Amino acid sequence: MTYSVQALSQLAGVSPRTLRYYDQIGLLPAQRNPTNGYREYPGTAVDQLQMIRYFQTFGFQLTAIQDLLAQPKAVQTAALANQRQRLAAERDHLTTLLNTLDRTLAARNGGPQMTDSEKFSAFKQEQLDQNDQQFGTEVRQRYGAESFAASQQKFAKLSEADYQQMQATEQALFEALRTVTRSGDLASDTAQQVFQLHRQWLCFTWNNYTAEAHRGLAQMYTADSRFADYYNDHVGLPDAAQTLVAVITRYAK
Repeated sequence: MTYSVQALSQLAGVSPRTLRYYDQIGLLPAQRNPTNGYREYPGTAVDQLQMIRYFQTFGFQLTAIQDLLAQPKAVQTAALANQRQRLAAERDHLTTLLNTLDRTLAARNGGPQMTDSEKFSAFKQEQLDQNDQQFGTEVRQRYGAESFAASQQKFAKLSEADYQQMQATEQALFEALRTVTRSGDLASDTAQQVFQLHRQWLCFTWNNYTAEAHRGLAQMYTADSRFADYYNDHVGLPDAAQTLVAVITRYAK
């Protein structure tokens, strides 16, 4: 079956002008009717346009979509599967957030009261999901899926007091790391404080701390820019992660 510009426009919910533009840039090439020269699209164009609309919804730029459509079908399928996983995580987070909000509203209206831990469950789950999406693959490869799952589980079970203490410890780490990054003095008391704070922060989720594992984590900070960006962005200095790695290397014995 073939579609005219107007028919495909109505089917997909895009304007004819958009389809003509996609044709011009080679994103969704049209065929020409040999009789009248009008644009028309074969049935395969429907599947391709569906892919385009999916990835636009996921936030992909047209150039990235064009590159992806040039890849083998297996690559495109994997990209869709990755986006589904992301959407499912967002759905689960929103479900948890809605449930917690409903219970909060009920409690404020005289219903059953929540425990202190339950009040923060949605926020902790959001952080767990973010950690998994950003760093899960790399951490599993280095430490194993079992260790990563145990760490995630320990974080999920933190009491409200421990959760708040973990956040405060990280903020203190950022402040101390900012000082050491600016001074460059790895032998200072503040540098030793950076190490102790980072170790303390890790132990909120690590079941078994070892200096070797701490040094291995520092290697990940060096090898993967996403880890480095986390510290550079929170400290506000471009070489904060490099300073942290140097501190860990010096004191994790």
